[in-house]
Amino acid sequence: MSAQELVASLCREADQHLALGEPPLATAFYLAAFSCHAPSAVRSVRAALAAARGAPVLATLEAWCRGDSQIPAIHWDGMAVVSLTGTLASAFLATLCPDHPAAVLHSLAGLLAHGHHQEVVRRCGALLDAHTQQSLELRLTRALAWVLSGAQVDAGLADYIQAFTSSADRTVAFVRTHQQPYLPVLVGSLQDHISRSQQAGHSSCQQETDPHRLLAALDPEGTWSDALSPEALLRGGRYEDCRAACSRALESDPTGSRPQGERLAALLVTRAASAFFLDSGVQDLLGDLHQAFRVSPSGARRHFEAVLSTEDRERVRVQAQEAADVGFAHFQEAVRSRPELREDSGRELLAPVTRALRVLLRVAPPRERPALGARLAECLLLAGNAAGARALCERLLRPSNPGDHAKDRAPLLVLRGFCALHGGDALRAREDFQAVVAQGPPHPSGCVRALCGRGLLRVLAGSAFLGALDYVTACRLRPDEALLVAKAYVPWNQRGLLLTVLREEGRKMLQRKPDPRPTRARGRRSQASDTDSAAAQEGDAQGVYQLATLLMELDAEDEAPRLLVADALYRLGRLDEAHKALLVAPPRRPQAAPVLVRLALLQLRRGFFYDANQLVKKVVQSGDTACLQPTLDVFRNEDWQLLRCHCHTRALAILRARQGGAEGEAHTREAISYLSLAIFAAGSQASESLLTRARCYGLLGQKKTAMFDFNSVLRAEPGNVQALCGRALLHLALDQQEEAVDDIFSALKLDSHAAVPEIRSLKPEAQALITQGLSSRCRALLSPLPDTRAPLSDGDFQGLLAAGEALIQIDARQLSWHILLADVLLAMGSYEEAGARLQKILHPTPPSEAAQARRGLLRLKTGDVPAAARDLQCLAETDARDLSFLLRLLETSEQQSLAQTAAQEASALLNSGQPCQALGYCSLAVLASGGRTHHLRLRVTCLTELQEFGRALGDLDRVLQEGTEDCDVRMRAEDLCCRGRLLLSLGDEARAARSFAQALKLSPTPAQSILWERPGRGPTTCVFLCHGQRCLEEQRYTEAWTAAESGLLVDPEHSGLKRLKARIRREATSGCRLH
Repeated sequence: MSAQELVASLCREADQHLALGEPPLATAFYLAAFSCHAPSAVRSVRAALAAARGAPVLATLEAWCRGDSQIPAIHWDGMAVVSLTGTLASAFLATLCPDHPAAVLHSLAGLLAHGHHQEVVRRCGALLDAHTQQSLELRLTRALAWVLSGAQVDAGLADYIQAFTSSADRTVAFVRTHQQPYLPVLVGSLQDHISRSQQAGHSSCQQETDPHRLLAALDPEGTWSDALSPEALLRGGRYEDCRAACSRALESDPTGSRPQGERLAALLVTRAASAFFLDSGVQDLLGDLHQAFRVSPSGARRHFEAVLSTEDRERVRVQAQEAADVGFAHFQEAVRSRPELREDSGRELLAPVTRALRVLLRVAPPRERPALGARLAECLLLAGNAAGARALCERLLRPSNPGDHAKDRAPLLVLRGFCALHGGDALRAREDFQAVVAQGPPHPSGCVRALCGRGLLRVLAGSAFLGALDYVTACRLRPDEALLVAKAYVPWNQRGLLLTVLREEGRKMLQRKPDPRPTRARGRRSQASDTDSAAAQEGDAQGVYQLATLLMELDAEDEAPRLLVADALYRLGRLDEAHKALLVAPPRRPQAAPVLVRLALLQLRRGFFYDANQLVKKVVQSGDTACLQPTLDVFRNEDWQLLRCHCHTRALAILRARQGGAEGEAHTREAISYLSLAIFAAGSQASESLLTRARCYGLLGQKKTAMFDFNSVLRAEPGNVQALCGRALLHLALDQQEEAVDDIFSALKLDSHAAVPEIRSLKPEAQALITQGLSSRCRALLSPLPDTRAPLSDGDFQGLLAAGEALIQIDARQLSWHILLADVLLAMGSYEEAGARLQKILHPTPPSEAAQARRGLLRLKTGDVPAAARDLQCLAETDARDLSFLLRLLETSEQQSLAQTAAQEASALLNSGQPCQALGYCSLAVLASGGRTHHLRLRVTCLTELQEFGRALGDLDRVLQEGTEDCDVRMRAEDLCCRGRLLLSLGDEARAARSFAQALKLSPTPAQSILWERPGRGPTTCVFLCHGQRCLEEQRYTEAWTAAESGLLVDPEHSGLKRLKARIRREATSGCRLH
């Protein structure tokens, strides 16, 4: 059957019942049809209304909406129709008559039942604004919605009272018929309103009467008033209602007033009791009890004992104690799991613990209250209320019983010490901590906390080591307690300093070396002291291990404590545990070089060479070796030597396999990394690795870095020949030739056999620079010696010999190197050895002048002066400097004999007309005599014959500069005349005239004779005349007069000079020039 057919059948059945005078059944069938197809049912009823038969249907629907009658049960097709409800009837009535009051009120009641209070208020307001006929019912419905919502209870009650005042019967009837389910709530709200009005002291008679009249009308027998009181509900076992009633009673009215004093405490205790019996949570129970005892301690206690039995009170105490213990344990766990050391998160967990403890202090037996007070003070301190905690400690520490034990006071003293520390009272804190520590270990927890507090004060006072010792002791006693103190009791702004100091002091303890003891007393006592020292070191390592474990928990992200743990385990000989500790790396952080190098050392020590090689490779790739110094002080020297040998061997293997180009450069850099680690591991014995690394840096062109490595070797080993040679090469590459030669010279002095191959390995250009520099250095050392008359030291001679022999080994074809070695031997006085050296270069080729000169020196030493002069004179004109050096090697008598012989030979050659051959002897005589005047005059004569007037003039000037005594006036005049002749030869007539004039002035007669002879009377007067005329033209009258006078001394009858003299006199007298 289709839906339309079903609706039609139901409507026909309804029409039949309506015709039979059965409106309820007819209305029920119409309602069933409405539920199936509303339009069809509405048409059928409207048709009946049009025929004046539908009024009973509307009346029946209205009764169902008001709830005055029940909807009858109907059956169709053998089945009961169960979907007929008042809500459906209200919808049917509203469809038939949209503005029907019964439908409106029924729909509003449905909204109230579903808790849509604000929607009910809105609709009632809109209907009241439309001036509907049911204004009283709508106002009462809105008032109920306000009361149920709790937002505007007083406004709702005011509407109830106003409606009751205007129409009491209708109001009471409507409430009883339409709002019966809400009557207890309404009665309770009226009671609360009356109670608040009485407490507020409202004196209006009307205000006091109307609420009471309404309450009496709604609850004439007081059934709801008595039954709804919190105490009655609690006694009746209606705990949910009791808690709700207490909550309503505790709420503030719009004026802000609420129960006060003992009444407030009673309500709170009653609600706590209902929560206890409902087992709805201990925190609600403790919260109400805590507030009740705070408002009225005595009243709350009386009511607490009144509403709860002894067993129940004990159960409440047990629950409170459990809540305090569990809450404090949760706080401790939160403290231990804090990710940041300086934060104070988790303090909110202490609030319920504090409430529980305060309740326990009210309900617990007196013997348990001191411990509870101490725990409360601890919670206050940890929550940040140091002042409150200190005041509570002071109160608890007051002696209340002569039999109190000192150990029972230890926790309170520690707490007071930390309170004083937080308050800045370091002196008081130190006294309390020291008092607890002095008591000993009967109270371990208090002793540990006191040690931690005293350690912090010592750290702050600058005694870092003593503070660290306190924390080591605390960690040995109770590490968990020490962790809690460091994370919670220590002020947050001091935790970072404490962590840093403990970490540094722990490292120092581990690096501390045993005191060196004298070895002269090696007996049982010495062995016992060694045993004690080893035990002390092991004890230090154990303490550092426990301290480092604490530091790891304080800051899990810090790698230093983990390294400290591993180092301590290594010192304790627990290598496997140290290895495991290093492998546990913090998340999201790769293993750093300090971790890797420790792992490598451990693996080498344990014999796992492959793993060690892989770890070393990672260290090398990281390139970080500067931060590994602390490791050097912890691990044993033999372990470091294993690492050094491994890294150095690996570097050499890489360098042997090195190729050219970019790949070769990469290999070199890899070798440098291995060598750097080897250098770090070797400590003060890193010379070999430093040399190899310096050469690698040189290959890469990093000259200054290589220089640093060479300098490092030389600082440790000043006599390292390889380092000196390597640094010399770098100096050469940096254009520092002098420094390069210094290093090579030092190397040759130390070990020429090792230095020569280094020099010969250089390129020809570099080799030439080095050899030339060595030669110059040797010459520089040899040259100043005879001048200063200071003998060379044995070390200097050793260096000179080594340099000379090295130069010959480098290039034996260089004659100058053999000459240099011979000079060194001559300077040393080893004439026979020098002669043997010279024989190698004198034959079979024609000897050089330098070699002949050395042979001449040796001949002079044997007494053959003429032969010596013959060999030495060949250098006089070609290399006077070299000859001077050789002459300085002679004794004074030898020099005089040589000069005399050379002068005699020169005179003989000049007399025989051989000035060219005589010149060498002349120069030898001058050099050997130190520039004596008669030897200089001899060379002037020779040079004049050779027409080398300039050199002759120079020698003559030297003679004149030395000056002559009175007995040599004639000789000086002759020298001046000679000088004038040389100047004439050079074309300088003016200076020649001056020289002639000086000679005539000094000694007129001898000078006249000399000038008449050479250059002759005529040329001499001509020179004076020309010079005088030139001076006159330049108005130098004095010089012109001197020239004229000097010329007239040579030729008194010379007319030109006379005229010149007269003219000078005239011009000088008149002051004008005449032509």
